[in-house]
Amino acid sequence: MIAGLIPKRKDVKIALMRLLYERGHSREQIVRLFNIIDWMLQLPKALEPEFVQAVNAIQEEKHMPYVNTIERVEREKAVQEGRRETLEEAEQRVKEAEQRSLESKRNAARKLIALTEMNDRLIADIEELPVEEVEKLRAETQH
Repeated sequence: MIAGLIPKRKDVKIALMRLLYERGHSREQIVRLFNIIDWMLQLPKALEPEFVQAVNAIQEEKHMPYVNTIERVEREKAVQEGRRETLEEAEQRVKEAEQRSLESKRNAARKLIALTEMNDRLIADIEELPVEEVEKLRAETQH
Protein backbone atom coordinates (compact mmCIF):
# COMPACT_ATOMS: atom_id res chain seq x y z
CA MET A 1 0.00 0.00 0.00
CA ILE A 2 2.70 2.50 0.98
CA ALA A 3 4.83 1.61 -2.06
CA GLY A 4 1.96 2.72 -4.28
CA LEU A 5 1.83 6.11 -2.54
CA ILE A 6 5.43 7.04 -3.38
CA PRO A 7 4.82 7.54 -7.14
CA LYS A 8 1.67 9.50 -6.25
CA ARG A 9 3.76 11.71 -3.99
CA LYS A 10 5.99 12.46 -6.99
CA ASP A 11 2.95 13.27 -9.13
CA VAL A 12 1.53 15.56 -6.44
CA LYS A 13 4.88 17.31 -6.10
CA ILE A 14 5.06 17.84 -9.87
CA ALA A 15 1.48 19.13 -9.91
CA LEU A 16 2.29 21.60 -7.13
CA MET A 17 5.35 22.81 -9.04
CA ARG A 18 3.24 23.31 -12.16
CA LEU A 19 0.73 25.34 -10.13
CA LEU A 20 3.51 27.52 -8.73
CA TYR A 21 4.64 28.37 -12.25
CA GLU A 22 1.12 28.76 -13.67
CA ARG A 23 0.05 31.13 -10.91
CA GLY A 24 2.77 33.55 -11.98
CA HIS A 25 4.76 33.53 -8.75
CA SER A 26 8.17 35.16 -8.83
CA ARG A 27 11.27 33.00 -8.87
CA GLU A 28 11.94 33.90 -5.23
CA GLN A 29 8.40 32.90 -4.23
CA ILE A 30 8.68 29.66 -6.16
CA VAL A 31 11.96 28.83 -4.46
CA ARG A 32 10.56 29.59 -0.99
CA LEU A 33 7.35 27.66 -1.55
CA PHE A 34 9.19 24.78 -3.11
CA ASN A 35 11.50 24.52 -0.10
CA ILE A 36 8.39 23.88 1.99
CA ILE A 37 6.94 21.44 -0.57
CA ASP A 38 10.30 19.67 -0.90
CA TRP A 39 10.49 19.28 2.86
CA MET A 40 6.92 17.99 3.13
CA LEU A 41 6.98 15.68 0.11
CA GLN A 42 10.41 14.10 0.12
CA LEU A 43 11.04 11.60 -2.66
CA PRO A 44 13.29 8.56 -2.68
CA LYS A 45 16.55 9.15 -4.56
CA ALA A 46 15.38 6.80 -7.30
CA LEU A 47 12.44 9.08 -8.17
CA GLU A 48 14.34 12.37 -8.05
CA PRO A 49 15.60 12.14 -11.66
CA GLU A 50 12.00 11.78 -12.90
CA PHE A 51 10.96 14.75 -10.79
CA VAL A 52 13.90 16.85 -12.02
CA GLN A 53 13.03 15.96 -15.61
CA ALA A 54 9.41 17.02 -15.05
CA VAL A 55 10.48 20.30 -13.44
CA ASN A 56 12.83 20.96 -16.35
CA ALA A 57 9.94 20.44 -18.77
CA ILE A 58 7.77 22.86 -16.79
CA GLN A 59 10.58 25.41 -16.74
CA GLU A 60 11.00 25.16 -20.49
CA GLU A 61 7.27 25.64 -20.98
CA LYS A 62 7.16 28.65 -18.69
CA HIS A 63 10.66 29.96 -19.49
CA MET A 64 11.51 30.15 -15.80
CA PRO A 65 14.60 28.49 -14.38
CA TYR A 66 14.18 26.61 -11.13
CA VAL A 67 17.12 25.65 -8.98
CA ASN A 68 16.65 23.92 -5.61
CA THR A 69 16.18 20.18 -6.23
CA ILE A 70 18.05 20.24 -9.51
CA GLU A 71 21.02 21.98 -7.90
CA ARG A 72 20.92 19.50 -5.03
CA VAL A 73 20.94 16.51 -7.37
CA GLU A 74 23.78 17.97 -9.42
CA ARG A 75 25.68 18.93 -6.29
CA GLU A 76 25.34 15.38 -4.94
CA LYS A 77 26.64 14.00 -8.24
CA ALA A 78 29.61 16.37 -8.04
CA VAL A 79 30.31 15.38 -4.45
CA GLN A 80 30.19 11.69 -5.35
CA GLU A 81 32.52 12.29 -8.29
CA GLY A 82 34.84 14.26 -6.02
CA ARG A 83 34.84 11.44 -3.48
CA ARG A 84 35.66 8.93 -6.21
CA GLU A 85 38.54 11.11 -7.45
CA THR A 86 39.80 11.66 -3.90
CA LEU A 87 39.67 7.93 -3.21
CA GLU A 88 41.56 7.18 -6.43
CA GLU A 89 44.19 9.80 -5.54
CA ALA A 90 44.54 8.37 -2.03
CA GLU A 91 44.91 4.85 -3.42
CA GLN A 92 47.61 6.09 -5.79
CA ARG A 93 49.48 7.81 -2.95
CA VAL A 94 49.29 4.64 -0.86
CA LYS A 95 50.67 2.57 -3.74
CA GLU A 96 53.50 5.07 -4.22
CA ALA A 97 54.31 5.06 -0.49
CA GLU A 98 54.28 1.26 -0.42
CA GLN A 99 56.62 1.19 -3.42
CA ARG A 100 59.01 3.65 -1.73
CA SER A 101 58.92 1.62 1.48
CA LEU A 102 59.65 -1.60 -0.40
CA GLU A 103 62.54 0.01 -2.27
CA SER A 104 63.92 1.34 1.01
CA LYS A 105 63.78 -2.15 2.53
CA ARG A 106 65.51 -3.60 -0.53
CA ASN A 107 68.28 -0.97 -0.30
CA ALA A 108 68.78 -1.69 3.39
CA ALA A 109 68.91 -5.43 2.64
CA ARG A 110 71.50 -4.82 -0.10
CA LYS A 111 73.67 -2.93 2.42
CA LEU A 112 73.34 -5.72 4.97
CA ILE A 113 74.31 -8.27 2.31
CA ALA A 114 77.32 -6.19 1.25
CA LEU A 115 78.55 -5.17 4.70
CA THR A 116 77.75 -8.12 6.94
CA GLU A 117 77.84 -11.86 6.94
CA MET A 118 74.21 -12.21 8.01
CA ASN A 119 72.27 -15.04 6.43
CA ASP A 120 69.31 -14.37 4.16
CA ARG A 121 66.75 -15.47 6.76
CA LEU A 122 67.99 -12.95 9.33
CA ILE A 123 68.11 -10.12 6.78
CA ALA A 124 64.58 -11.01 5.67
CA ASP A 125 63.37 -10.88 9.27
CA ILE A 126 65.09 -7.54 9.96
CA GLU A 127 63.81 -5.86 6.79
CA GLU A 128 60.42 -7.60 6.76
CA LEU A 129 61.01 -9.02 3.30
CA PRO A 130 60.36 -12.50 1.97
CA VAL A 131 63.46 -14.73 2.13
CA GLU A 132 63.13 -15.27 -1.62
CA GLU A 133 63.43 -11.50 -2.17
CA VAL A 134 66.63 -11.37 -0.11
CA GLU A 135 68.04 -14.37 -2.00
CA LYS A 136 67.29 -12.58 -5.26
CA LEU A 137 69.02 -9.40 -4.00
CA ARG A 138 72.06 -11.42 -2.90
CA ALA A 139 72.27 -13.05 -6.36
CA GLU A 140 72.10 -9.60 -7.99
CA THR A 141 74.92 -8.19 -5.85
CA GLN A 142 77.19 -11.15 -6.53
CA HIS A 143 77.06 -10.57 -10.29
